[in-house]
Amino acid sequence: MERQKKTRSWMKPYEIVGVLGLLFLLTLFSTMMVIEQGEAKAPKNTHGEKPSTMNTETVKENVKHEESESSISGENEKQKEEITKKEEKNSVDTKHNQSVQKLTEQEDNEETVETNEEEIVQVEKDEELDDPGIIDDKTVYITFDDGPNENTKSILNLLNKYGAKATFFMLEPNMRKFPEAVTAMVENGHAVGLHGVSHNQDIIYESSQSVVGEMTKAQTTLEKITGIHSDLIRVPYGSVPHMKPSYFDAVDQKGFKLWDWNIDSEDWKFHSGEFVQKVMDQLKDFPYQNEPKVVLLHEKSTSLQYLDSLLQKLSDMGYQMQALTEQMNTVTF
Repeated sequence: MERQKKTRSWMKPYEIVGVLGLLFLLTLFSTMMVIEQGEAKAPKNTHGEKPSTMNTETVKENVKHEESESSISGENEKQKEEITKKEEKNSVDTKHNQSVQKLTEQEDNEETVETNEEEIVQVEKDEELDDPGIIDDKTVYITFDDGPNENTKSILNLLNKYGAKATFFMLEPNMRKFPEAVTAMVENGHAVGLHGVSHNQDIIYESSQSVVGEMTKAQTTLEKITGIHSDLIRVPYGSVPHMKPSYFDAVDQKGFKLWDWNIDSEDWKFHSGEFVQKVMDQLKDFPYQNEPKVVLLHEKSTSLQYLDSLLQKLSDMGYQMQALTEQMNTVTF
């Protein structure tokens, strides 16, 4: 016979307590989980401040930050504007300076061109004067014989006054007597030549060697005084009729350049200035188209007295007064 199982109709007290405890634990666990999740989502307030106060201050700080950024941005804009203005000003100044520099360079170039043109013209004039084949119709060559003497200094002053150059054919004894005058001639840009020693036609024209001897002695004295070796000579009273063909040959062999003249002032015989008009008349009717105009004067006191008048007339007529050179073709009778 089977044994029947007994069915329980209620729970025992300790079982009820166990169930309630389990439910309490589940509820507590669920609550803690909800709280932790909420704290994880919400920002932590480490200083224990109220959320509303913190948010207000945060907003204020954000506003200040934005205002500060706006102020900084405004200052940056102003700085950018100032920099832009400075750059524009610098650009304008640079363009202005470049324009001024270009204008200055252009002016310098124009001045250089003008200077070069003037130099070319001057060189051409100098070449014309030095070229023995070119005769300038408005150039005269004033020459003085028989010096130097006590009149030389005043003659040089007058020549300088008019910017005139001349040629001095000097006697050897006079050069030794007035060496300062000889030096002054050279310093003032005049040409220096030789006129012999004796100025006595019976002595100097005795032979070809006497002519050469007197000129060589004068040449040596001139070189001692000035350091200049000059081959320019003029024989006393002119080459005609005293210079024989053999005399010319002897002079040429020594390398001398003999000069006569083609305008005779005759100042040696006129004592009241008549020689001035005589020179002007000969210039007006000058017949030698292929010869330079060579004027004969002497270092006389009466010549000095009217020299200013002659130089003034020549200047007014547009004449240039130049010195003879050893490169020119000589004028002889």
